[in-house]
Amino acid sequence: MERTVNFYLRGMELGNPQAHEDMVLFPITARLNPGPDYITLDEALEKGLFEVGEVGPGGSVPELKATNKGEKPVLLLDGEELRGARQNRVLNTTIMIGPKTPVVIPVSCVEAHRWHGPSLRMERSDHVMAHQIRRKKMDQVHRNLEVNRTFRADQSEIWADIDRMAFSLQVESPTGAMSDIYEAMEKDFKSYLQAFALVPEQKGLLVFIESQPLGLEFVSRDTAFSRLYQKLLKSYILEAISLKYENKAGKKGGQKNKENSKEGSGVSPEQARAFIETAGQCEEKRFQSIGLGVSCRYRGNSMVGAALEIEGSVPHLAFFSISNGKAQNRSWGQEENFPQLRLRKRYLFDEE
Repeated sequence: MERTVNFYLRGMELGNPQAHEDMVLFPITARLNPGPDYITLDEALEKGLFEVGEVGPGGSVPELKATNKGEKPVLLLDGEELRGARQNRVLNTTIMIGPKTPVVIPVSCVEAHRWHGPSLRMERSDHVMAHQIRRKKMDQVHRNLEVNRTFRADQSEIWADIDRMAFSLQVESPTGAMSDIYEAMEKDFKSYLQAFALVPEQKGLLVFIESQPLGLEFVSRDTAFSRLYQKLLKSYILEAISLKYENKAGKKGGQKNKENSKEGSGVSPEQARAFIETAGQCEEKRFQSIGLGVSCRYRGNSMVGAALEIEGSVPHLAFFSISNGKAQNRSWGQEENFPQLRLRKRYLFDEE
């Protein structure tokens, strides 16, 4: 029997590529089974149909309690940020929570130096975890599922990566918050957001940077994708901005960067289709999801991926390149001195 994710990958239709500097985006549309009639986390929170907060007065770094009070399932996306309570968190995996259902959800902290707040409740955010860190988190969760059957990530590594990115982008954040990086880069986002316009009935995107594939994202309902589009897009744009800052810092030749910029718009549909085909060849492992459906995890020689499958439909899938091109392989130099970097081997917070 054909895997459900392969049916969805094969059914994706690529739109005309959009380009800005070194970044190229292929819009994706599809005439596929959209699955359950769900709404997004943002929409549910805005309508007062959903609550997320600490699991108890003392809180727990890797867990939050979510309650769907509405009549429709709610889709929470891998990497989607929730702000407030004792510290900001992101989802460790894509989850769909059924109507009138409470669920304890697995999360990672993206604000290392705060453990207090006026309320135990979380609020919506305009951010998804930066692509480079999200890709690593996805692989960490995959490995923990294989060994421990838990949707856990390497918390210390996430904190370290956020501190490193903040240092690279020259962003000061008293609490080590990922959201402070996004807010500091707001002016840098502007030209990219104008260049990559949402197309009618769009349900996904495939992004290249410096002519190399970065990642593929798909949401089964265009109404849901349109709500998620900008914050998903910004998570990929931040990768391009980070590379620009590295170029300015002299880590790469500026002339080479200009040449890549001219070549970027030449990424072909065949290259895009090849990435999708490679995704379909990844090994699949299946685990019981938190909430509805099955969490399908994928790994191949050049990519890692995940999909939520519910009764023969795929509400969300994502595949990220892990070994193609410089943007995916670059590592933070060990010789660098990060004045903000505080590597922690255990959860350590100031008391209220």
